Order: sequence, then structure tokens, then C-alpha cells
Amino acid sequence: MSAIKSKLLPSRVIGAERLGTKSRQILSSKSNLRILSLFAGCGGFDLGFIGGFEFRKLRFPKNSYDIVFANDFDPHAALVYEKNRQYFGDHIFHEGDVRQINSKDIPEFDILLAGFPCQPFSNAGNRKSTEDKDGRGTLFYECERFLKEAKKKSGQVPPMFIFENVRGIMSSRMPDGTLVTDEIIKRMTKLGYRINSKLLKASNYGVPQNRYRYIMVGTRNDLPEFDFKLLDKVAKRHKLPNEIDNPYELTLGSILSDIPKDAPQYDDYWKYSPGGQKMVDQIGPCVDGKEALSKFRKKVPLEKISKTITQGRSWKNIPPSKLTPRFKKIHDDPVRYHAPNFYRRFALGEICGTITASAQPENCGITHPFENRRMTIREIARVQSFPDDFQFPYTSIAGAYKVIGNAVPPILAWCIGRSIRDYLAQAKEIAA
Repeated sequence: MSAIKSKLLPSRVIGAERLGTKSRQILSSKSNLRILSLFAGCGGFDLGFIGGFEFRKLRFPKNSYDIVFANDFDPHAALVYEKNRQYFGDHIFHEGDVRQINSKDIPEFDILLAGFPCQPFSNAGNRKSTEDKDGRGTLFYECERFLKEAKKKSGQVPPMFIFENVRGIMSSRMPDGTLVTDEIIKRMTKLGYRINSKLLKASNYGVPQNRYRYIMVGTRNDLPEFDFKLLDKVAKRHKLPNEIDNPYELTLGSILSDIPKDAPQYDDYWKYSPGGQKMVDQIGPCVDGKEALSKFRKKVPLEKISKTITQGRSWKNIPPSKLTPRFKKIHDDPVRYHAPNFYRRFALGEICGTITASAQPENCGITHPFENRRMTIREIARVQSFPDDFQFPYTSIAGAYKVIGNAVPPILAWCIGRSIRDYLAQAKEIAA
């Protein structure tokens, strides 16, 4: 393993209810906290935590963190991460199986970020949970391994960890029937952490997407429990749009209206299969198209743009006589099949649904509102709140869609990172 170029910074930087002299001195340090980023993907979580980016002319300042080591198994993710080093710094990005990393080679860190693979826990996946044949469902044990190694080196576990996953993890179970979340909490509590967790909706924190993510924050036992209300305070303080108070800037029309034409991957999109394209063509475009989109550039209120501006479409708009046998069966017995909204097409006046890693029209709103195609790489990057200069090079265009869909929205990550910073400030007051 090559030498770490990032500046080595003092560890154990968080305050507590009972703080000794050494803890007080560490709290007063102006050095950044060191982050170990596992399952980093293309860097959405890392980018948000570090900060220092712009999204639609809104600046998200740098936070007090440095990534010291990152890892991901996906070569598509590694390609994107390396291309955007201006945001991440010059730490090592290890491309490969996290289980093959010698924990002794990991540099000292203060916070562990880990969005361990969500496929086994996803509602869109096969829900094999911890019995997933590739072992992905048990990869949270790798997080425990690195935390234990850090404890061996310093005598205590690092101050914090933040785990991220899909909401499906909340109902996933171990082979013995124990909830996966309960198992994680049990093991992290035994290791020496207080745990707090919450299901967050990204659109409440400035992300133009109705995307749910489960966040678990662990703080060392000698520290106060993390309060998720800090995230709400961050969003309010920085006047981030949300779907309740000011949803306009989160609508598809708004975010699609001002993408710079020179932005990377502006025109790149993944073509549908013949069958998928036929479905999209039959569903047809939303009522409001280019003319309506131009009004979003002028900030025209939704009610003055069109009465149909929030009317999306789906396979249900296809006449029953033209449905394939499979969809005809679902159409004829909606109760039995839970009336799924396949091939969802969000209108310009709606907030987009979750962009999935598979980017298939059947299970996510990936189809453009009025053009019969997938949204471009740049358009879904906007939905995920990546800055326009963040590049997504690819050897396979499907790989680009996958890493964007798998990413933690940077703005949501920034809110989490900023709230952790506020948590540290409160701890510092306790120490004073």
C-alpha cells in the first residue's frame, strides 16, 4: 500500500458530558476530522461531507473533514471518483473487495462513513438480506472489523460512525429472525457506542428527489447521543428548499430548466431496449413540454404554468387492449398485484422519485417528462444533487447510471456532515 499523502490529523476530537483535560485540548484543535470512507461508490457521501461545491448557484461550504482512505469494489465507481479528485483530495482510493483489506494498513481515523451495499436490503432487490449469496448482506461486519482494529491501536474506538442504507434494511432480518438493524445496534453497543437512527427523506433537505435513506449515527459512550434535529436546523438555517415550505426549486421542471449545455454528459443517455422503448412510446409524454419548461426558467409559479403541470404518466395510461399479457393480467386484478405504478413518468411540476442503480423504467422514474427517452446522465445527476462540473466518465453507460443511482445525494450528505459539525460545537461548549 502506498503512503498516505493526506495530512495526518489528531484523533478523538469529540466532546462529551464528562471531559478530561486531554479531551478539552483535542476539542480546541483547529484540525479537520479524519474520515474513513467504506463502500464510497462514486463519492456522493464523501463529496457532501467535505463540502466545497455548488448546486444551481447555491454554495455548500467546506466542512471540517478530510478523507484519509476510501474503498469501493465497483470499477465504474472508482473511475468516477478518480476523475473528480479536485473535490476529494489525494488520499488513497482502494478499488477492490473490502474484505481483502488488511485493517492494520488503514490510517488512523475519527469518523467511519459506510454505505454498505444495499441490494440485499432494497425493496427493489431480491430481499435476501444477510443470506445474500455474494456475502454483501453481511458486509456491515467489515465496518465492525475496522472499528475494532482502531480500538486496538489507540485503546478506544473512534469517536463516531455514520451508516447509510435503504429503508428496506429496517425490515430485513438475520437468519435467526433478528432485525438486521437490531443486530447492528447490538454489536455497535457492545463495541462502545451510543446509537441513534432515523429514516430521512432527501427532499426535506434540499435534494430534488423523493428518496428515503436510513441513517444510523454512533457516538462513543463517553459522548452525548447525536440529535437528528440538528439536520432540520441545518436545512432551515441555510434556507434549503423542501417539499412542504418551498418545493418549487425541487420540481423536475426547475432542475431541468437551467442545466448548462457545456456540462459534462449533457447529451449522453442510455437507450431503452426495444420492448422498453415501445412501452414508453405507448405511454406518451406528459401534457406539458418545452413551452412549460421555458417558464420554469423564468420562475413562473406552478399554478400559472398549467393546470396539468403535476400530472405524470405510467403504464396505466396505455389502453388495456394494447397491453402485453403480463400487464393485462395486472390491470385486470390490481388488488392482487397491489396496483404497481410501473414505467412511472414524473411531470415537470412533480418532485422526481428515487433514481435506482438499475435505471430501468419499470421500477423508477427515469423517463424524461416529455421526450421518449431516459433522462440523460447529467439530468439524473441533477436529480441526485451532484454539481454540474462533477464528471461521470464511463466504459459502459449502464455503469454510469448505476453509480449515480447508488450514490448518497451530496446535498443530503452535506446536511449530515454540517450537523455533525454542529454537534461537535455543542460538545465543545460542554467541555468549556
